[in-house]
Amino acid sequence: MSIIIYGKDNCDNCNRIKNILNSKNISFEYINDLKTLMITASKARIMSAPVIEYNNNFYSFNTFLEVIANEY
Repeated sequence: MSIIIYGKDNCDNCNRIKNILNSKNISFEYINDLKTLMITASKARIMSAPVIEYNNNFYSFNTFLEVIANEY
């Protein structure tokens, strides 16, 4: 199970999700690259940062919070 967060600078929800995962001792990779974020978001049809990849699925911030609430 790997979690990849695609984020950007000055992104409150990017920082929030990192803090939430760290507080639960859940490991993740954070990619801070605007071009990669835009490409990933476009493919996933998610129009806000961060985009979170988990178990080969892509999630918006709010949807991912629901996923981890059910699993952790």
